[in-house]
Amino acid sequence: ILHGMLTYLLQDEYGQIMETHSISAGLDYPAVGPEHAYLKEIGRVKYVNVKDDEAVDAFLTLAKYEGILPALEPAHAIAYALKIAKKYRDKNIVITLSGRGDKDVGIIEQYLREHS
Repeated sequence: ILHGMLTYLLQDEYGQIMETHSISAGLDYPAVGPEHAYLKEIGRVKYVNVKDDEAVDAFLTLAKYEGILPALEPAHAIAYALKIAKKYRDKNIVITLSGRGDKDVGIIEQYLREHS
């Protein structure tokens, strides 16, 4: 239980809540909301992880080819979609873009400076 909700948590071997890190502030949290926990429990969703560099690459790819600056949170979804696109070549992959990427341009710029 964290912040009054029973949910999945990132925990160490002692049951302590782990430190988290994500380039995206909206994903830098050690738990998921109860709705997400429920959807996982009933097998309706599968959650995966994406590394910061993959999210940044996806951000830059969408900006380059579509002229869209996605927020960093959906950039993670774009990164995963790019990973699985060949497997689902004959299918439609739908991603909703929430937020605005223009607020994240400074974060992307700093990341590229530090990792180039």
